[in-house]
Amino acid sequence: GGSSVHDGNANRKRRRGVLKLLTGGGGNDDGSLDFNSMVSSRVAIPVNSDVSDDDDDDDKGGRVAKSATSSDRPPDRMAHISVYAPRAFARLRRMFGIAESDYLRSMMKHFVSFQSNSKGAARAGLFFFFTRDGAYMIKTIKGDEAKTVSKMLPKYFTFMRRNAKRSLLTRFCGMYSVRIADARSLGEGDDDGDGGDGKEKEHVFIVMNAVFPAEASKFISERFDLKGSTVGRECSRKEREEKGPNAVLKDLDLAKEVSADAAEQFISDEPTYGINVGGRRKEALLAQLRRDVGLLEECQVMDYSLLVGVVRNKDDPKSILNRQQRPHSPLPFGLLNLREDSPIERIISSPIGKRIHGIVDTALWWVLPNSVPYYGAGVCGVDGGALSIIPGRRAGHRAVYYMGIIDFLQPWTWKKVMENEMKGILGYNTKAISCVSPKDYAARFLDFIDAHVT
Repeated sequence: GGSSVHDGNANRKRRRGVLKLLTGGGGNDDGSLDFNSMVSSRVAIPVNSDVSDDDDDDDKGGRVAKSATSSDRPPDRMAHISVYAPRAFARLRRMFGIAESDYLRSMMKHFVSFQSNSKGAARAGLFFFFTRDGAYMIKTIKGDEAKTVSKMLPKYFTFMRRNAKRSLLTRFCGMYSVRIADARSLGEGDDDGDGGDGKEKEHVFIVMNAVFPAEASKFISERFDLKGSTVGRECSRKEREEKGPNAVLKDLDLAKEVSADAAEQFISDEPTYGINVGGRRKEALLAQLRRDVGLLEECQVMDYSLLVGVVRNKDDPKSILNRQQRPHSPLPFGLLNLREDSPIERIISSPIGKRIHGIVDTALWWVLPNSVPYYGAGVCGVDGGALSIIPGRRAGHRAVYYMGIIDFLQPWTWKKVMENEMKGILGYNTKAISCVSPKDYAARFLDFIDAHVT
């Protein structure tokens, strides 16, 4: 009995230590910011490498990594955890409307692993996780990317102070370094991790918001990853067949579709092809994208993408006013679908009635799109900004678009310059490949979005 009580107290103490580290001591200090500061501590953690493949418990189709803090056996490894710029990230979380208690609750639950579509990430052995509630994505980043985060953090912080409510840039919520070594092989009293025979492998993790809701795979019908590049930017037929709506479509897929649809539409008509959000929303979207991309160009990064998820309404909008009421039809359209012989139906059949009916019906659909399994399922765990969820149309159907700019940590280095030169020598169009200077990348990215969003 005494041993179990001691173990329980030790686990609680260990858990409090990890919680404190995750927020850099809580992040409530109003002192001056130091973007290069780091808080470090060594924490004894029982390592449990068991991984569950229980599909019923995994909304993202990944694998559940069991929490290391839940085991009662003696710790066999030591984790050296470092928190980058804790005050700056704590303030960023507040800008993004994230309560510290909610952040900790998400971070201390089991994680769901996720296999990236990026071949480069797979080759580099990078890891991707979602928090159990789907609010955050956690990924390991390479050394040059970690340096990029630290270098751009002051500008990113200043930018978000003015643009946090509308920016489409990924919300950076924290960055952590974790080094793990066998406790048995570390000398006692070795606090810096350099002594003893223990071999430590360092992983740097960055925590960011998830662009899509937790259960997005249940209702998102299309996904696009758009860079503005056209060389090799096409989803393979094999991926489409194997993954269906979870396949990630790319620039050429959208460009071919837009080219075909635009040719069939009259020039005098308002464009409705591609990612169709309407003129006013497109203007607002492009204005913010120019601001966002301006920051990325200033920070000398490239190779980023606009990630787009499409939720398409299953019903044909042309039949809304003509359908008969179904006793248990899905909300919200079913709420206002009336029998043709009803007195109210005759009233709303007038021109004014049809207009009012359409406005109310549309408003209800945005609250409860009937492609979403239940109320609230379409809400992201972290607010990605006012333009991160935009209503529109897709292929003649009402639709909702989830959007966010991701993967903007690739710096423009001499290696990238050489890659651009080598591909030019090999005959590639150096204006169309992904690897171009930040200035050229930004201009091409914006031109592509402008041409394919209507």
